[in-house]
Amino acid sequence: MEEKLKEATSLIAKVVDGNNLIAKEAEKVFTDVFLFDKEGYHLLTLCAALHTKGETSDELLGLCKSHEKLGEKLRPKVDFEKLTDLSGTGGGKIKTINVSTAASFVTAGAGYIVAKQAAFGVTSPTGSADVFMAFGINPYKLRLSQVNSILERVGICPYYIATMSPGLKNRGVIVKKVLIDKGVRIRTPFHLVSFAYAPIPLKRRIYGCYSEKYLDVLGELFVKLGNERTLVLHGVGGIPEASNIGETIVVDQKRKKIDKYILTPKDFGLRKAKVDEIRTGRRERNIIDFLRVLYGKEKGAKKDIVLANASVALYVMGKVKNFTDETKFAGQIIDEGLAFKKLEYLVETLGDKGQLESWKRKANVVS
Repeated sequence: MEEKLKEATSLIAKVVDGNNLIAKEAEKVFTDVFLFDKEGYHLLTLCAALHTKGETSDELLGLCKSHEKLGEKLRPKVDFEKLTDLSGTGGGKIKTINVSTAASFVTAGAGYIVAKQAAFGVTSPTGSADVFMAFGINPYKLRLSQVNSILERVGICPYYIATMSPGLKNRGVIVKKVLIDKGVRIRTPFHLVSFAYAPIPLKRRIYGCYSEKYLDVLGELFVKLGNERTLVLHGVGGIPEASNIGETIVVDQKRKKIDKYILTPKDFGLRKAKVDEIRTGRRERNIIDFLRVLYGKEKGAKKDIVLANASVALYVMGKVKNFTDETKFAGQIIDEGLAFKKLEYLVETLGDKGQLESWKRKANVVS
């Protein structure tokens, strides 16, 4: 153990001095830190040094590869052509409802299979895992076999790779010890790529990012990960998703080719909203707004931003050929009740129906 941490220290020193790591070096240092750093000092120094220097796609690839090496694999018996994930970095400046989580249920309602990576909030009031917890589903406690089964039966399931994988157990312990419990709620390389690596054969997906600075780096990363198609999104002004308050910068990765373009609310067939129209409050408000969108009670800007992100997901899956038509289709999924039926089926199968009913009453969506 001491020898491995000495080797890790040498690589961390290289980063502290402002030098980049190659992918193999990054994979090694993260693997060794995850396995042998019991106190978290190496991890904290490594993360701070990398983020201060600025992460490269090779360094982020190494972090992903360490998860691949130590983590378990998901292999549900599903059509992988229909499999996707709507996730990203979190950490947006503008605090909205859990947009990608709501859009995930719309996408699942459209007939796709969503393997939804979910974590508790670090820089936001509610991460996607907090939303699932409100309905009696703790993604951190699900076993591999459960996730495979639920994806097969329901078509959507949250999960968190670190808690499903014995090889990553210490990684979760030290992240919690040095970042969460100590209140060091800062952005790290984990924000950028905790969900970039998926332990399941994803060919197409969308990935939100809190900063324009990392869009090109993430596009390069998804090329190196071998994705068939990924849309990396940043809503200008601080939204790690497609935006309805202004421009969305898109890095469109198609195998080894990367394009970059701008989308506006008009491209989605939506009106341009004001920031205060999409801003939400703390945990209870977020969950209420989440339900009101899925149950079709929300008719304004909060619904629109979910439709925009469902539109992008449906577009990358090849449902139809333009964002406006995808937005209309996503709206139909909500209006026909297909999105909330996926939620209710998931809760009936895995969660607590009583908790969901209680929240439905708070949100005034009881039929």
